[in-house]
Amino acid sequence: MNWKIPNQLTIGRIVLAAGFFVLVGLFEHGSPHATSLLNAAFVVYIIAGITDVLDGYLARKLDLTSAFGRIVDPFVDKVLVVGAFVMLTGSNYAFPQGVAVADSKLPAWLTGGMLSGVQAWMVVAILAREFIVSAVRGYSESRGIKFPAIPAGKIKMLVQSVAICTVLFQLANVPDRVWAVYVKVILVWLALAVTVLSALAYVGKTQRLMRVAEED
Repeated sequence: MNWKIPNQLTIGRIVLAAGFFVLVGLFEHGSPHATSLLNAAFVVYIIAGITDVLDGYLARKLDLTSAFGRIVDPFVDKVLVVGAFVMLTGSNYAFPQGVAVADSKLPAWLTGGMLSGVQAWMVVAILAREFIVSAVRGYSESRGIKFPAIPAGKIKMLVQSVAICTVLFQLANVPDRVWAVYVKVILVWLALAVTVLSALAYVGKTQRLMRVAEED
């Protein structure tokens, strides 16, 4: 690898991701530091997102693309996003026993008893999507066919990030507003729907690749 600015930003995002996981993992409902931890995590995630946009832009603008960047950059993105969803299903984000919360006013199937609105089965679906894409990309590259990100993948990343940031902001700043809880839950479910749809888009691309391979 080289240590040009784009790769430096990618490495920086790995550090930011580690810090983000620590902050999100330390959250406890009712703790005097809960708001500060989630707001700090929110800011760290935004900064990580900015570095993601910047490193790709600079790599193209300054012609500093590298094998390291092509491999590590999407890997770090997946670690940050999928890791965030995993952390938000932790026991510290479950409804606190004996405490009334605004989230409990929603149907149980919408929240799954989670303050974050993120349920374990949702994370399984998100992980499955990433496995599918990785398998498709590996198959494509094994046949010498380039497999760049498609628009559905970029939209998926954006919606997932918006959902994560909304969860953090709502829990930190407007935990008792039912309307804010609805917005949070809607965005979490929207992120799940977009994730599934993007997986289907990649499956369709796989079918086209396989037809081309058979013709060859």
